[in-house]
Amino acid sequence: MRFRSRGTRTVRSRSGGGAKASPQPRLYALALLAVAVFLVVAGWSWIDAQARAVVVLTSVLETPVLTPTIEALASEPRVEDTVLAGSPTLIARPSGEGPWPALLFVNGTVPQGRTLPEVQNLARGLARAGYLVVVPDLPGMRNDEITEETVSSALETTRAVADLPDARDGRVGLVGISTGATIALLSAEDTDVGENVSVVAGIAPYTDIRTVLSIATTGHYLDGDEYVPYKADPFLSYVAARSVVAALPSGEDRDKLRAGLQEVARLDPDPLAELRTRSTDDLGPGAGHVVELLANDDPERFDELYAALPPGVRASMDRLSPLGEAERLTMPVELTSGAQDKYFPISESFALARIAPDCRVTVAEPLDHGEPVPSVGDLPAFGAFDGFVVRSLREARLKEPDD
Repeated sequence: MRFRSRGTRTVRSRSGGGAKASPQPRLYALALLAVAVFLVVAGWSWIDAQARAVVVLTSVLETPVLTPTIEALASEPRVEDTVLAGSPTLIARPSGEGPWPALLFVNGTVPQGRTLPEVQNLARGLARAGYLVVVPDLPGMRNDEITEETVSSALETTRAVADLPDARDGRVGLVGISTGATIALLSAEDTDVGENVSVVAGIAPYTDIRTVLSIATTGHYLDGDEYVPYKADPFLSYVAARSVVAALPSGEDRDKLRAGLQEVARLDPDPLAELRTRSTDDLGPGAGHVVELLANDDPERFDELYAALPPGVRASMDRLSPLGEAERLTMPVELTSGAQDKYFPISESFALARIAPDCRVTVAEPLDHGEPVPSVGDLPAFGAFDGFVVRSLREARLKEPDD
């Protein structure tokens, strides 16, 4: 279709002279059209990302009308269960031919791992939105023990995803929830892996293991020069205890403490009760120091007891802190959390700005830790969470960091 020029209409003035009508209205219209086209082209990646975010969020929230509609309109992804980099892994691929932008999703500690229905829904939703999605069961994540093995396995899996033939440009976005978001950050810090990471998107991570252990044992953490109270769900103490004990050298002492923790219910309201009264007479000095740290409820003694941990245990714990190694994160980092998360203070996310110059933290009230809980009466807050999703999905699709 072509636009035709109709020429210029001539009008006669009262003085009898002729004059051409001004072409300015037509020029203004053309200018507005050019601006509109430019805005659509320039903002297309944002429009595209918002459309994809709708597909993902409806899959997670399972809305009565919108979710089945989206599922009917979008092509069903292809899902397989396999082993990748030594870990049992779910892979969800969009329909059609790749390559596609790749996402590695790391969940928090849940016994069901990749089989958790919410995880399955998220993986399928991301695949419907056009992403290659990889969900591994990393060592320790299904039995609530976060160790160096968990991090090293995440690194190997990230490399394996980048090497998949249907991962576009050999790049991968790292997405995580809770401790899984922390594992994603630790993976991105690795200099060999980081150059292949398009974005790190995390919900409610921690960034300093000392803060986690202090809250888990004393109910306080150091904010500047002052210890401030923080009420966390007791499950944090359970995972903290299992993870610190797992860092002990293999042997009788570790076996004893592990056996004691296995007797504690996963959702026990006071997971550290037995350790607080346990004698250390049957333990070596290293394991004894671990028990003393976990049994302590005085925030003023935390630093002293942490420093007294066996060097190997302390080094293992420090390596679980994204802020510990102080490596620079050069890729975009998108983090979100509720203002009062049930495990980690939101200051943990803001602290990451020290090593991540391109870090954005979104305070999203609809979040119950890793689970979005939308409220009709608080649409602006849910809009903030939607913005986090849109920006993360957009960054994962950009071919180059500066596109």
